[in-house]
Amino acid sequence: MRLRAALRHLRAAYGSWRCLAAVMGVSVDCIEGIANGRDNGSIATAQRAAKAAGVTVEQLLGGLAAAADRCPTCGARRGDP
Repeated sequence: MRLRAALRHLRAAYGSWRCLAAVMGVSVDCIEGIANGRDNGSIATAQRAAKAAGVTVEQLLGGLAAAADRCPTCGARRGDP
């Protein structure tokens, strides 16, 4: 479910399924099938999606939640100079 959501967000970031598929090195049918719930994702697909997003697989799938008072990118406390 989280991989499907991540792929939909990446599609929006890249502008199209075709562009995202080219960046990930997979077919458009593959990622559309996963995003639409017709196919199951794989670890390899999650790794490719994470690489396209510039994050770890754990971050992509929501395994590492940032505290609300910290920047999710650098970890600095919000409001600190």
